[in-house]
Amino acid sequence: MSDFWTQIIQYTNTIETETPDIENPEQLLSKLLTHAEHERQLLETQFNPTSTTTQENLPIISQLQKGISTAKELLNDHGKLRNEERKLSIAIKSHESEAELIAQDFRTTVKRLNNTTRIIDYLRCLETLLKYSSDLEKALSTESLDESLSIYSQLAHLTELVHDTSTEHLRSYSSNLTVYWYEQLKAVLSLRMENVLTTLEFPYVHKRASNYLIELFTANQDKFKIELINLLKLRLPDHVKHDDVQSRLRFIGWKPIPLFIQVLLKGLIIRFNHHFYGNQKTNDRRKPEWYLNEIISWILDHDYFLTEQLQPLLNETTNAKVEFIRGLIELVIVKLDSRITSILIDTPLFTHYIEEILIFSQRLFEKDIDYPHNLPNCMNLLCDEIVFERWFQVEQDVSHTKLNDIFRSPTAHQSVYDRMLERNPDEIKISECAETFLTLIHAMEDRYRLVPYPSCSLRLFSLQINLLDDFLQKLTSSLTKGQQDIDPLSKQFCSILNSIVYVADVIQQWKNSPHYERLQYFYDEYKIFIAKYSTDNFDEENLNNIQIDSTLAQQFDLIQLNKENQRRSAIIFNHVLENYRNEQEKNLDSIVNHIVKLLKTKSRRYTKEKWSTMLNPKEYFSMNISSTAVDILLEIQTIFSNLSINLVKNIFNEIRARIIMDFDEYLFNYVILDHKFNEGGAAQFLFDINRGWSRIAGDNLSQFFNKCRESALLLTLPKGSALLLLDALKQDLSITSTSDEFQISSPLPSALHEQGIHHLGELEADQVLQCRLDLTNC
Repeated sequence: MSDFWTQIIQYTNTIETETPDIENPEQLLSKLLTHAEHERQLLETQFNPTSTTTQENLPIISQLQKGISTAKELLNDHGKLRNEERKLSIAIKSHESEAELIAQDFRTTVKRLNNTTRIIDYLRCLETLLKYSSDLEKALSTESLDESLSIYSQLAHLTELVHDTSTEHLRSYSSNLTVYWYEQLKAVLSLRMENVLTTLEFPYVHKRASNYLIELFTANQDKFKIELINLLKLRLPDHVKHDDVQSRLRFIGWKPIPLFIQVLLKGLIIRFNHHFYGNQKTNDRRKPEWYLNEIISWILDHDYFLTEQLQPLLNETTNAKVEFIRGLIELVIVKLDSRITSILIDTPLFTHYIEEILIFSQRLFEKDIDYPHNLPNCMNLLCDEIVFERWFQVEQDVSHTKLNDIFRSPTAHQSVYDRMLERNPDEIKISECAETFLTLIHAMEDRYRLVPYPSCSLRLFSLQINLLDDFLQKLTSSLTKGQQDIDPLSKQFCSILNSIVYVADVIQQWKNSPHYERLQYFYDEYKIFIAKYSTDNFDEENLNNIQIDSTLAQQFDLIQLNKENQRRSAIIFNHVLENYRNEQEKNLDSIVNHIVKLLKTKSRRYTKEKWSTMLNPKEYFSMNISSTAVDILLEIQTIFSNLSINLVKNIFNEIRARIIMDFDEYLFNYVILDHKFNEGGAAQFLFDINRGWSRIAGDNLSQFFNKCRESALLLTLPKGSALLLLDALKQDLSITSTSDEFQISSPLPSALHEQGIHHLGELEADQVLQCRLDLTNC
């Protein structure tokens, strides 16, 4: 329905509500027309200017008309302002375009000025370089060394400044010019120094009296000092590529050799190249020791000159002797490097090279030479990736071959020192296999102790751990012949046990060794490194198979070489040491169980003695050990005698103590508690203990028959004392049994202590007293 009809309906409803007396549609229509006419009149009255109501509202209408007029004016002004805005916007854009053109012209001008300035600076720098070059030429022609060195110093400084610019050709030109004049000055200064050294009869390759050399140096000291100072002034910028600042060696931490050392070494280098290169007989690839020993001789021969005569002329930051040795080592490494890669497949010769390099390196660190351990040396060459892999393989093959040879020897389990005098008994019991094996391990340790890189040290150490495991495995396999275990009392079994104990004790000592504490630190650091940089999981349980990625090894070594190493207890040995101790305990148990079983078999007659019917001791002229105990005593004495000969002292004492304690427990259970004793039986058992069983324990171990000895004391107590003690024990046991916790071995009462009973518990003491016939009816 439309809005119009809706309004009509609403309007009609309103009329009907106001006049409810309307009865038909005609009346309603009439009423509607009347009402509409009335409303029209009201509207006309309101908007008619002449009406009273309209006249009352004239001020409001006037204000409205003024407002409308003002609004129209404002709209006109707004339109004008919009037009002005458009014009201004167009003008601004025009000015911006003009300003951008001006700015572009300005930037172009500035760029041209900068380029011009750079060209001027470039030309000035080039002019300065040419001037320095010309001045150097003039100074050298007039032999003005001080002036030449001063000008060269300015040239080198300018070259360092130019290095920071983007002028590639100028950088190259300045570097080349500096190198050229460096070479010129180097040639002049080297020649002058060589003349002085010739006067000093340097190098000292021929024997001269020390007093003569001292006088010679004193006479020419001033000239030497002047030439040395000149050489120290001649320095290349750090960034310049030149043989003097770029080492031929690729090792971590290797620095260039100082110029004055190069001059000192020139004569020795000539001699070295003459004798150990070319067709000379001394250039024998099978004899690297010839030139290695020669280098050592040169170091020792020039020690006094370097430390006492040259060093005082240098500053404290430069060590003349160390730098001299570094120069000789570089000479040796270059020679070794030219040889070693060609002999990798020749295992005997390669092994010989390794031995000679190790001897040479070890010699460098001795007190009379005292080369720093932290500086590179010939060992770095052995740690080169290809060379080290071959070295590791050789170490692995040779060590396993030697280990197998050790056990092939017919005397492997015999003493290696049994024919030697001035040896303590335990040393004489060291087997040949154990001593030879530890010699092998120590030799390996001595070799890789000098290795400069942690990654290589860890790999060689893993081989050492592997050998320790293999040795223990071969020892345990030696305990059987065919399908049968060897006799635990045999000499071979004892020798194997001695070997296990000996190696285990040595491993225990290694845990506090600085060398292995350092390896423990590297091992811990390597685990952290692998967790951070590698995706592979580190197998902590399989140390002897450490696999170090060659791409990560150098990174790991660089990190560790720049850190201060710490010392940590070598828990890295815990696993292998535990294996040795477990095997030691297993073999100890075998011996103890075997002997105890044998003694129990032998003592069956003794356990069946009639202890309740034996004669009173007063009826004997003299008491003797029970006849049934004699065979047991002889047997055990023989066993202990053999064991004392075949086993090291501490192991023998431990075995004897354990056997005695087990047998003591056996006698206590199957002799004392299993029988009744009259006075004669108690006296006889006490006699057997004092004169028989206790003596087999030795003077220092008699206390190990504690239960039997104290039981014998209780069995032989006077009857009155025994009754009093029995009553005290029963009273104490009744109190203990009614307590919350029943303890068989409660703290001993003073009554037991007074009788010298310290090892038997209250219940055990009561049981022993119950075995006395004289107390049975009391």
